[in-house]
Amino acid sequence: MKKCGKIVLLSLGPIVLLFIILAFVFLLKPFPDDFGTFVSMRNDFIEFLEQHQASERSINRYFEDYSLSLNPLYRSMFKTKNLTLFLKSYESPVIETATVNQLEIGKNTGNYFDFTFMIRPRPEYSLPFFHGDALKSMPGVDGALYMDFYSFSATLDLDSFFGAEADKIREAMDLARPYWKTEGFGELTLHLDPYKSPFRLEMVEPERAPEEERRQYFDTARRCFQLYLKAYVTALAQFEGREDQSVSGENRAAVEEFVSILYEHDVAVKMGKKIFPEEDFDRYFLDGFWGVGGLQAERAQSKQ
Repeated sequence: MKKCGKIVLLSLGPIVLLFIILAFVFLLKPFPDDFGTFVSMRNDFIEFLEQHQASERSINRYFEDYSLSLNPLYRSMFKTKNLTLFLKSYESPVIETATVNQLEIGKNTGNYFDFTFMIRPRPEYSLPFFHGDALKSMPGVDGALYMDFYSFSATLDLDSFFGAEADKIREAMDLARPYWKTEGFGELTLHLDPYKSPFRLEMVEPERAPEEERRQYFDTARRCFQLYLKAYVTALAQFEGREDQSVSGENRAAVEEFVSILYEHDVAVKMGKKIFPEEDFDRYFLDGFWGVGGLQAERAQSKQ
């Protein structure tokens, strides 16, 4: 009988086995608490953008009160039948798209799985853009905060871009040192290596730490995010009115190439395609989050 059971398990295939393992683990282990940090970081993001006269993009209306029904595998992972999407995207005279994105586990639970954000200048400015995400720990996935200033030119001088604001970046990197990811730094985003900066931050939540140590980690993660955010938006504002239309086309193409690389290789995209309705994923990822409507239209035409 035992031999027969082993044969059945081996014949199920890796996906079903993964489902069984995840279901077992998540039934026993509750989701860890982020102590309200992800919502606080979202509020920091929105408040600081509004202080710099950013306004909401029209795409936000489409994703108001937007719920995602989950298949059995993801129901087991998240212990709920649906996720609720929070997406707010902004623009300003110097910012083409600035977006914050979160997935709430259930509806009106206040329990968020992640915090993902991006600020991208208009293409007539040859400047870096700011992107990162924070994740809760899950089996096989570390709780972490990743942030970087991506650019399309290896010759871009970030010290010149930030000026005195670079001190905030260095302060954040010093704060993150106790949690610095040393093993496998950058391995999840090898496809983005040509765009990364020396100011890349990767900090990891301590495993199996007491509650007070975890709380300290999340306090540090939020403080690092605040410092990076203030440094970037303050530096960016200094370039308003110094646009160069001659570089707009080249920068636009570079942005679309960057997003195309993410679309093909990013782990979050692969998961997103499994939980979003097919007709809405491009609208969410390309238009809603990244603000690359032209690329969305191009993909739609290629499907016809």
